[in-house]
Amino acid sequence: MFSFIKVGVAAGKAPYGVAKKDDVNANMNRMRDTVESACGVVNDTRNKLIERGQKLGEVEIASKQMSERAEEFASLPHKVMLKQKQKAE
Repeated sequence: MFSFIKVGVAAGKAPYGVAKKDDVNANMNRMRDTVESACGVVNDTRNKLIERGQKLGEVEIASKQMSERAEEFASLPHKVMLKQKQKAE
């Protein structure tokens, strides 16, 4: 009746163009592993970017503090000079 199908089945092979279940499962597992790996890389990158942002924020705060202290230090000689002038008078 359907002799052309029996030839492929009798030989233990799927007809041409039909994927075996094992091949499909193997491909799915490879794709799943690839996606999981990519997700891991994306999450690591995201965490590193967040950490970098925090460090940049800390550096910005420290830089502002140093700038304020530098301004105070720069004005100190002028204040000392004025005090010395007042004492001399």
